[in-house]
Amino acid sequence: MARYLGIEVTESQLKGAVLKTAYKKLLLETVFAVNRPPGPEGLQAATRELASLVQGLLASTTPGTQPAELDGVYASLPGHEASIRAISLPRAVWKRGEKALLAELEGAVPFDVDDAVVDAQVTAPGDPVPLLAVAAIRERVKGYLDAMILGGLEPRELGVSPMALGELAAEIPELAVPGPVLLVYAQDSRAEVAVLRSGVTVFARTVTALTTPAARARAMRQSVAAWAAADGPPIERAYLCGLEAQWTQQPVLEATLLPTELVMPLPSGAIQLGPSAGEYAFWEAPVAVALAARGLGRSKRVDLRKGALAVSGGAQVLRERAPYLAAAALAMVGFWGAATWARYQGLAAERNRLQETLRTVTQEVYGEPVEDPTRAMAMARGDSHRDDVDPMPGADAFDVLGVLSQRINDTVRHDVEQLDIRGEHVQLQGVVSTLSDRDKVVEWLSSYPCFPEVRPGRVTTTPGDNRQKYTLDIEFRCPGARTERPRTTGTGGGTTGGSSNQGGRSGGGA
Repeated sequence: MARYLGIEVTESQLKGAVLKTAYKKLLLETVFAVNRPPGPEGLQAATRELASLVQGLLASTTPGTQPAELDGVYASLPGHEASIRAISLPRAVWKRGEKALLAELEGAVPFDVDDAVVDAQVTAPGDPVPLLAVAAIRERVKGYLDAMILGGLEPRELGVSPMALGELAAEIPELAVPGPVLLVYAQDSRAEVAVLRSGVTVFARTVTALTTPAARARAMRQSVAAWAAADGPPIERAYLCGLEAQWTQQPVLEATLLPTELVMPLPSGAIQLGPSAGEYAFWEAPVAVALAARGLGRSKRVDLRKGALAVSGGAQVLRERAPYLAAAALAMVGFWGAATWARYQGLAAERNRLQETLRTVTQEVYGEPVEDPTRAMAMARGDSHRDDVDPMPGADAFDVLGVLSQRINDTVRHDVEQLDIRGEHVQLQGVVSTLSDRDKVVEWLSSYPCFPEVRPGRVTTTPGDNRQKYTLDIEFRCPGARTERPRTTGTGGGTTGGSSNQGGRSGGGA
């Protein structure tokens, strides 16, 4: 929730309205009225008293804690201190800014424009651009600002009362209709008069010395006539506010020729009254309420804090907005942290899935689960330092054939009928002349280091030539070879083993 203070400055009073904003809600907490002695010193003293009242209100809203601070202060210059003129400029000239306004207003205001602060707001679309321009003597504006700053309240913007009154259209839908609407705020023998079309102030003036019925009637006739002289269409309805509104109703009826039902009290629109605000709080200070509502938007409006009178740097604005900036930064950090945590969780789940896949694959391929990707890659390239054993066998089927050819002496006639090499087992079926020749073959083969055990098998006599047919079961494993990695079965001349059925001869008969 934000709180904004609007300050209406008149010849005899300072009126402050505290407006609190919430979600889809505007609450007028209270309105303060402080008597203003004459002169800058009187304005300074009245501002100091108003600041004290506002601080008391803020302290009462948060008892026992540090008092809340205002989120913005907006003030207005009395209407009689400024000259308001309706002008029009070509769009290209209007884009030049203040210099174009000064040139256009030269001779149209009752003082030297070189000593003035000027500003304008667009009243309707088109080219040339219709404008409502304001000019005020710079020294007078500076005097008001200095007195208020010394009193403890520095306004962020300084408007002009009759034009600020029209800004209520942003919060009161009844004022934002297309037809011309007359808005009169009468109090302290003066009146702020504004004409609005589609919620935009197109005519504004301040009339004073409304001390008699005749003076009020004359002021209203002159105001409506001035609007008509500016090619304004007839007023379609009128709204009155202020403690002297009842005395202004009849002069408005006579000047506008409206029926009684179309001259109505000003409704409060979206603005609600707080518990500490009086029943007529809104009516008593509509300009102050309109100024406080400036904190809700940044639409173009007249602001006489320009040039050398502008708010020095952005320190005050930053200080006022610091809680909101901190909350926004905290929210951004929170969202960033949540997004980062969600991303981390996703990556962690992906990492766990990949590690599980790596463990499964390495278990299947290497016989052990591996989680380290670097080690798994090294194992796949054969660079693993944990297993430096050459995967090639110490001897293969070709070596077995060579042993049979070389180890069996030529003095023995030996025929090989079948040779089966499977993994670490070799089965040999051969034919020799005598049983002693079979024993010699066993002896010769046993001397080969990769045949640690040679077991003779069954012996039979072949019919016809009475030769001996025998069988040998040979364990085929070289010294230092690993037995846990089985050899795959191959044929004949395979590198990992094989089998051969042949009637050839080895040794002496080969």
